[in-house]
Amino acid sequence: MITIKPVDENSVEACASLQCTPEQRQFTNSPIWSLLEAAYTPLHQHCRLYAIYSGDTVVGMVRLDFTLHEGYYEFTNLLIDRNHQRKHCATGAIRQIIEIFRKDGRFRILRIHVAPENAAAIRLYQKLEFTYAYRTEDQVFLVYEYPLQ
Repeated sequence: MITIKPVDENSVEACASLQCTPEQRQFTNSPIWSLLEAAYTPLHQHCRLYAIYSGDTVVGMVRLDFTLHEGYYEFTNLLIDRNHQRKHCATGAIRQIIEIFRKDGRFRILRIHVAPENAAAIRLYQKLEFTYAYRTEDQVFLVYEYPLQ
């Protein structure tokens, strides 16, 4: 069973050790960078890092942005360790992310930015009923949305 919990002293080392495949490195930040960014930049006021568990094992990490953007939630830097991919961990984590934002209740939309070349992520989001909304102004990312109502 997949669960997500805020990163804490019990999970920080496991999160720092997560590794994606070499092909995926272009699509996400390193877990150490994400941990440092959330702890030592103004982002810590707007977001939280969550460890993704399969049973008692940390298999991934994600950053949930609660108030970084006006009018919508976002999650970024979703990373599933290369040894735990293709086991539906990301699917389970995203379902839990949706519920966390739904319970928070401030906004009605969840958005995710995806590189157009990241076909696996696009398929995953589409499978979970995210819909294409637009391309960012700089043309770098595709934006997918999920209604939280």
